Amino acid sequence: MFVQTQKTPNPNSLKFIPGKLVSNNGSFEINNKDEVNNDLIRNILSINGVTGIFLGEDFLSVNKKENTNWEDVKHIVISLINE
Repeated sequence: MFVQTQKTPNPNSLKFIPGKLVSNNGSFEINNKDEVNNDLIRNILSINGVTGIFLGEDFLSVNKKENTNWEDVKHIVISLINE
């Protein structure tokens, strides 16, 4: 599956568009992996440097620490989405 990425106005947030439904419960933010029982979200939140995720119907925006490199995080997130 081809996952598109899109920059956001916040340089510490990157939007991932997997081309499929991400959330059927509306939009919401998750900052703690213990708050969710979804393996994908929990695994993304476990990536070193990731601070939170905002879920929309057909996208997820991943937030990272300022000193974390997007190239390190982006490929891991895409790999997890494609599992």
